[in-house]
Amino acid sequence: MTQAVLAEKLDRSVDGVSMIERGKIWPGATTIEAIAGVLGVSVSELFDDLAEERQTNDGDQIMIARHLLQRLDKRDLEIAVAMLEKMSGEKKD
Repeated sequence: MTQAVLAEKLDRSVDGVSMIERGKIWPGATTIEAIAGVLGVSVSELFDDLAEERQTNDGDQIMIARHLLQRLDKRDLEIAVAMLEKMSGEKKD
């Protein structure tokens, strides 16, 4: 599917779709769900395919982590932060 076709189906500009594809902007949850729907895959399959298609750099990983963390409720966010602190060897003051 071309960017133009995807853009039309998402009611977005071709430039906007291009920026998402190139990782210049990160789409919101609604847009991610819409992209998955247009492509006929689940959101998890969309991310699995993206991970397999390219090696992500640190900036991409941080952007993905930030997006996922924003979706958590307060309790789960506290757990995730505690896990990250343990993994990085840092502690909260």
